[in-house]
Amino acid sequence: MFNVSSQMVIDNPSSDELWKMSKEFSLPNNLGLPLFHSKVKSRSAKFTANYEFSDAEAQKYIKDVQEYINTHKMIKIDARVGDGSSCTFKATLLVSEKYPQLAFMFQRNLFEPNGKESDNITVITIPEYPERKIMVFPHEATEIILGSDYYGETKMAALRLAMYLARERHQHLGLHAGSKAYNLNVNGEMRRFGVLIFGLSGTGKTTLTCATHDLKEPENVEIVQDDINFLSDELNAFGSERNFYVKTDSITSQPLLLAAVKEEGSILENVYVSPEGEVDFDNLSVSTNGRAVLPREHIPFHASSYSVGKVNIIFFNTRRDDIPPILKIDSYEKAAAVFGLGESTITSADDPSKVGQPVRTVGFNPFIIENPAKEINTFKKFLSGKDIQAFVINTGWVGGRDGLKIKPQDTFMFVENALRGKIEFKKDPIVGFEVPVKAEGWDISKFDVMNFYSKEEYEKKMNELRQERKEALKKIGGVDEDIIESL
Repeated sequence: MFNVSSQMVIDNPSSDELWKMSKEFSLPNNLGLPLFHSKVKSRSAKFTANYEFSDAEAQKYIKDVQEYINTHKMIKIDARVGDGSSCTFKATLLVSEKYPQLAFMFQRNLFEPNGKESDNITVITIPEYPERKIMVFPHEATEIILGSDYYGETKMAALRLAMYLARERHQHLGLHAGSKAYNLNVNGEMRRFGVLIFGLSGTGKTTLTCATHDLKEPENVEIVQDDINFLSDELNAFGSERNFYVKTDSITSQPLLLAAVKEEGSILENVYVSPEGEVDFDNLSVSTNGRAVLPREHIPFHASSYSVGKVNIIFFNTRRDDIPPILKIDSYEKAAAVFGLGESTITSADDPSKVGQPVRTVGFNPFIIENPAKEINTFKKFLSGKDIQAFVINTGWVGGRDGLKIKPQDTFMFVENALRGKIEFKKDPIVGFEVPVKAEGWDISKFDVMNFYSKEEYEKKMNELRQERKEALKKIGGVDEDIIESL
């Protein structure tokens, strides 16, 4: 798609060389870590669109980019997306020499190529371009990033295209989900549970992915991946990134991640540093979207492999105020409906004037390229006939904001007891899901939604929600009817 002269390319410099090139842009700090502040602090979703190479508008920018590549030094980094499967992708980044820190983070974040990749992806990043524009060319497996120096934009360019290629060419789904395994003693027998954890921002996906539940050997957890996983039609899951790219705004409340992020090898982005050089993760004056490229090996209980193995448990995190802390999903179609709705509610951190209003993103994944209905229908097809359980996890409130706050420890308890089979569920026709009625050795009566609503009030609320959900799925267009009618 682009011609690149070898004279204008710094070809795959080492990590040490990239750090030497980036060091002048790093803010000195008491942790002694590379720490960069970008001009753009988050992804530029409203500037992002899909294009065909032949589009007239695209041709103008393609010409500009080719001219820039012809006349400016670029850093080239070859990396690999995916490990643990034959479905992996070579990702080549071309980035302006003026922004070596982006190449530095890209190389640290992803795997080294091994020559066995199934497809090639190209990402071109020119932060100094005078206009902000993110151009996705799905059919050429190429993305052009103009006017943004935020590393998350460059990272997700490669992952977005990899997810698209996985679905269109390799009978896999790229999922915006965390992954881990639980090894638990269930009725005297050690069992392994492969787990995927979905959830929009603010719903505790990372918190649950990295939760250890204070298990004692031989029981344990194996933390695999935090952000993007690939899933085969046989429900084998594997990770996409060598290391984690975590938000740091709440990292001080996550001891495992806090200790890990301070280790040598981490790279910080948009984290506050005082004039005296003190790093303060809780000071969000630089950005509420502080980030860290975090070496996975620094995280206690990380898995030895990037392969989750067979997935047999799915948790869909949501933050609502009108459902119990856990719901059991009773059909593949309904699991696909929950996946398709990608549901949570707006928090005060998003927009105080809209707290509690629903927000929905297909697949809990804002990076799906083309045909979201195909994503939903394929998810159902993958689950159908498989030995798998799925749950909705509410990490918000029960009974409205004047009701009962669901704490992280409550969530961990519900999750662990669900895995152990120690929660008794019963179908609730009002909610449309199975609700918890009893937990072995644990009084859960305080979480009963009916402590906070009259039957008539709650039935009206749930009926309206059910209709709203069906309309949301219909509006996508092309979603299988049995998925819509399962709600």
